[in-house]
Amino acid sequence: MAAKRKYKCLKAKRKYKYTKRIKKTVFRKKPLCKRRLSMWCLLNRRKQNLQAAIDQQALQAAIQEVKSEMKAELDKWCEMQRSLSQPGIQGISGPQGIQGIPGARGERGIDGSEGPPGIQGLPGLQGIQGEIGPQGIQGEIGPQGPPGPVVIPEVTISPTTNRYFYQPETDLDLTMSVTIPASFFTNDLGAPVADFSALDPNSFNNLYINGILQPGNSYDVNPTSLLFPAQSTIIYAGTPIVLETVQLTANVTV
Repeated sequence: MAAKRKYKCLKAKRKYKYTKRIKKTVFRKKPLCKRRLSMWCLLNRRKQNLQAAIDQQALQAAIQEVKSEMKAELDKWCEMQRSLSQPGIQGISGPQGIQGIPGARGERGIDGSEGPPGIQGLPGLQGIQGEIGPQGIQGEIGPQGPPGPVVIPEVTISPTTNRYFYQPETDLDLTMSVTIPASFFTNDLGAPVADFSALDPNSFNNLYINGILQPGNSYDVNPTSLLFPAQSTIIYAGTPIVLETVQLTANVTV
């Protein structure tokens, strides 16, 4: 036991001495000279630059390899898309969903370009006739056309007769002109009249005094009165004066 203890002590001493010796050698190491230090730094910098260049080349090679892989994957994906782009069989339509809430009205967009003209619509209703324009200049007389067929129309004359009666209450001295108003006369029904009707270019009239037809220059008649110009005669009271007007109407039948 004593021997073992002595051996352990010796071993411990030896270890201590060895450690001490190493420490001495570390601390006794001579420092590098200035020239050797600069050479060492230069070699170390070249080594770092060389390592950086090698790393850069490796990075470029890695980037090219990744690009190639990405291109291959992209070509494969495009081929897959082209194969999937062909339309398949249409599936069964699903049920219609509930209508959503209408959104807010958006702003009006920019007017688009004018499209081609559409098909002409149906004609509208005829408008109100406008005012008659001024008469144009008369054109040249055209050549005479061929004679048409001779048509002899059938003409029917229809007379319309009106008679007016008057008996003066006093003598009428015709040495001076005398005017008898139409309101003094009565018609065939004995009713008073306001004027003499049917006096126009398509009519004629006769005057009878005491049943005798009078010449046309012995009187003058208008719608409102009967006029006797001055003449050497007298119409006595109670003498019947009858004015007859005849209106002629022509009916043409072709």
